Amino acid sequence: MIKRVSQRDVIGKLLKDNNMPDTPTARAIYRKMLERDDDDDTQVYRKPWVGLTEEEVSKIIDAEIGFNSCWGPEESFARAIEAKLKEKNT
Repeated sequence: MIKRVSQRDVIGKLLKDNNMPDTPTARAIYRKMLERDDDDDTQVYRKPWVGLTEEEVSKIIDAEIGFNSCWGPEESFARAIEAKLKEKNT
């Protein structure tokens, strides 16, 4: 069972643990700190997935294998890897 604790209790504990005087100013400072933690403005921006073009796949195959066939098993393999990466990253 999760025990809910009021902000007032949390601030009181912070004041006590840090040997701070229990004054309205000290409480206001801790209240602002707690509000800042709750107000999470940080957003994770994800770039949209952009796959490889046919030309890019062909260039990679040519550079890595040494020849460029016309859409054979190498291209299918490249697209399968690309699809798995997209699945894992989006």
